[in-house]
Amino acid sequence: MEDAVVIGGMGIVGQATRKALQIPWYFDTKESNLSLEEAAKKQFVFFCTPTPTDSKGQQKGIDIIDDYIKQIKEYGGRNIFVIRSTVLPGTARHLAEKYDVMVASNPEFLTEKTWEYDAVNPKMIVIGADDVPTRIAVTNLYKKFKIKNFVVTDTVTAEMIKYAFNMWFVTKIIYANQIYDICQINGAKYNTIKEALYKHPWGTHHHLKPIHKGGRGGGGRCFPKDLAAFTKYSNLEFFKTIEKLNKEYLESTHKE
Repeated sequence: MEDAVVIGGMGIVGQATRKALQIPWYFDTKESNLSLEEAAKKQFVFFCTPTPTDSKGQQKGIDIIDDYIKQIKEYGGRNIFVIRSTVLPGTARHLAEKYDVMVASNPEFLTEKTWEYDAVNPKMIVIGADDVPTRIAVTNLYKKFKIKNFVVTDTVTAEMIKYAFNMWFVTKIIYANQIYDICQINGAKYNTIKEALYKHPWGTHHHLKPIHKGGRGGGGRCFPKDLAAFTKYSNLEFFKTIEKLNKEYLESTHKE
């Protein structure tokens, strides 16, 4: 089966996908070990390319996926395109309709620091497809992973799941920072409060460290860009406030 799959994009997500599914074939703007014509002969084409967000909250990088699909389709294959990149809800469906091809959503759930471990020990697998044959075909790629958290749904829901997770994580970060700031004013012991939240089953074990990696706020490669893109997409005041507060924390501590 691994010979029927090719990976497009060799960043962390691309490398993790290759490792998880033991895929030898890949193409990238910097380096490839097969041509797009050869890639077109594979049944599955995974896209793991970057989707950054500009200063206006506009998601970028979709044009790269679009162009790859256009080029690969011209070779006449009947490929199943699988988007691992974080893309706004509706992207896979739009591309499928635009090119009359099969496009699935298979969002990743990786941590930058532990991506190699996460790749082969996934906590959750989400597969979104809008037709049954595609859904079954992509699901079969993951049969070797015997995990309980296996979600199979449509593409829009799968894309939304990824944002639901990241928005929840960054919201918790801002919540923790707000509580921490109040503790600095009233003298309450934040670490004791944090430990209480850790201990209670309704609490959480993640995202409650106000000072993390030398700064404050939800930084890294994913949180700021995904928060900006989803804030623009949703146009909700709640996320506008979260984004505003997150920027203030990041800028005040020079955290990236």
